[in-house]
Amino acid sequence: MKLVRLAFPLVLLVSCGCARTSPEIAELQQRVRQLEDQEAIRQVLIAYGEYLDARDYAAYASLFARDGTWTGGFGSATGPAGIQAMLERNLGRPEPGFINRSNFHLMTTMSVEVRGDTATARSRYLFFTATPENRPQAALAGRYEDELVREDGQWKIRRRTTHGVIPWRDGNAPATAPGAAAGPG
Repeated sequence: MKLVRLAFPLVLLVSCGCARTSPEIAELQQRVRQLEDQEAIRQVLIAYGEYLDARDYAAYASLFARDGTWTGGFGSATGPAGIQAMLERNLGRPEPGFINRSNFHLMTTMSVEVRGDTATARSRYLFFTATPENRPQAALAGRYEDELVREDGQWKIRRRTTHGVIPWRDGNAPATAPGAAAGPG
């Protein structure tokens, strides 16, 4: 359905006898492709938080390119298998049937710039936990800087760096000292 809706202006141009203006159609096709790519990347960024919250580490790691890297408070890992292992090591494996009732990520202010088969994105996150009264409370705030690549027709994260904003932590220099703040962002 989405493809039909986005392609509709192209159908109008062709059906109204405007097919002679092929540069205009090519430009419109390029603009539609750009919008579709931006939306696909936004969906990757949203799925990132959803999979992390569900502790579905295999699905989470599948969002990364074969040579994709994640850098943040847990250190750095490369490739889907390495990223999945990093999460399991730092966050533990969830029990079968796990349902997260204690925390979640809120992804926001996504800015995406596509250049052919590569892209960059900036976004922010809030990590909420439950208070003793079972109310949501923001525990961490930060930002992501991403490089993405189209791999086998799908957008994948090539490089993700997380920067803690509250509490502040430089994502380019991950915490390594015992007891250092290392949120699940």
